[in-house]
Amino acid sequence: MAFREYKFGVMMTGTIFAVTMSITVLFPSMQMSKVPPSATAIQKAKDYGPESGFTIEDPFMTGDNRPTMIGKGKVIFVREGCWWCHTLLPEQTQDWQYFGAPPRVSDFVGESPTVFGSDRKAPDLLHVGSRLPIKGWHLVHHANPRAVQPMSQMPSFNYLSKRDLNALADYMMSLK
Repeated sequence: MAFREYKFGVMMTGTIFAVTMSITVLFPSMQMSKVPPSATAIQKAKDYGPESGFTIEDPFMTGDNRPTMIGKGKVIFVREGCWWCHTLLPEQTQDWQYFGAPPRVSDFVGESPTVFGSDRKAPDLLHVGSRLPIKGWHLVHHANPRAVQPMSQMPSFNYLSKRDLNALADYMMSLK
């Protein structure tokens, strides 16, 4: 009898898992495939480079599919885990009145990975290119955050090459 109950428990767990995955992954994916790209999504594809694909398999990004500098900056943003603390999806704030409406779902069509961010431990970066339009500031900030923000908790990225820091700064500048 215990084996029968165990088997039933395993089947129920599998069924619940399948239903849950369908609801959280499959159905939203099917809905997203129906959303046409917005003008913002089309511009991002041009900025990042059509061949970039945002893959992290080529860590030096020297292969045939190497992205533009902005696209490489996004790959570095993902690779270094910046999106763990920073978001690219602002809460409803006064920023909306100054910088414009928040992004729509159609602004992310074709973008992979989409890095909305998982936490709000650090400032939202969606409009950072408009708020801080000086590339030199971004270069210094990423190499040594406490040089421009004395109380910053952000780690230093001084181990990145100058080219990688430039790419990351270019990506930050593109977020307008």
